[in-house]
Amino acid sequence: MTMHKNSLRAEIRARRSQYWDSRGHGEGRAERDALAAHFRQALDVFGVTPSSEHPLAAFYPMEKEPDISGILASFDPVLLPVLAREDGTLLRKPRWALHSRGDELTRPNPRFPAQSCAPIRGIEALEAASVVLIAGLAVDEAGTRLGQGGGWYDRALLYKDASTPVIACIFDWEYRGKELLPHEDHDIPVDGVITPSRFIKLGIK
Repeated sequence: MTMHKNSLRAEIRARRSQYWDSRGHGEGRAERDALAAHFRQALDVFGVTPSSEHPLAAFYPMEKEPDISGILASFDPVLLPVLAREDGTLLRKPRWALHSRGDELTRPNPRFPAQSCAPIRGIEALEAASVVLIAGLAVDEAGTRLGQGGGWYDRALLYKDASTPVIACIFDWEYRGKELLPHEDHDIPVDGVITPSRFIKLGIK
């Protein structure tokens, strides 16, 4: 199963690279705005409103990932993952920072996304989140998500409230529908998907 997942990851990453190299600046801006609109739709469907007490938990996009900067700009504060120490070494357990607009971002390790310079919080910080927006490489109609392979979200999502919806952000062709992805017991299904063209609610919450 691991080999199958790795081959899928390689296939998707190659297509992302082709897409990223071919798209124009205007397409990127339109994509960013569309993702923000579909995320607002998702919030309405799930009936949640991020606040300072119950913030949005999201990710800071890396190169060739869907641009959710329009979403991040709409909420303050936002819980962002902290993956590396100041010296660039990977933290053993998932950590978060409650990032406000005035806080700086840093990238101590180029293999990981930018992270907030706000004080680091423990894994239990996710318990307060109203909604979790996560990255991924593919999602199927059962809510199985293919991640980058590090297992960070598999560990982190164990600490969210049971009622908190999880939404994956991917490109249109990465929603597999009935083409089911490899699933393992530790995989936590997502409740919805946003792409540049639509929002899809999965299952029954």
